[in-house]
Amino acid sequence: MKILPIVLIVVLNWTLIQCSSAPKKKLNNEQITTKTIQKSIIVYGSNQCPHCINFKAKLDSIGLEYTFHDIDVSDQYALEMVERVKVAGHTKGFSIPVVVVNDQELFIAPHISKVLAALD
Repeated sequence: MKILPIVLIVVLNWTLIQCSSAPKKKLNNEQITTKTIQKSIIVYGSNQCPHCINFKAKLDSIGLEYTFHDIDVSDQYALEMVERVKVAGHTKGFSIPVVVVNDQELFIAPHISKVLAALD
């Protein structure tokens, strides 16, 4: 099954990792934590991607729980992420992190405010 990693690398190189710059807007953590109720958040990304690291840090600073799937260490997570993106209708290149809220809404390289709005 050596072909799977090669195919995955090709898919990732052509359609995946195009980290975009993250917005620098500050959020009021007190307002956010009082109005959000914890729901399911899955973050697909890489511990090598500065935008993914920054996004996780924002979630941590707000106190939101999430599950992080590192696509660099698991082919399964990478394939799962690509499949979710395809099902959501994204057929061209996309950036990480990819965030799934409540197993329904998918965001590609989102601003934290979009994810928080989905939690309402």
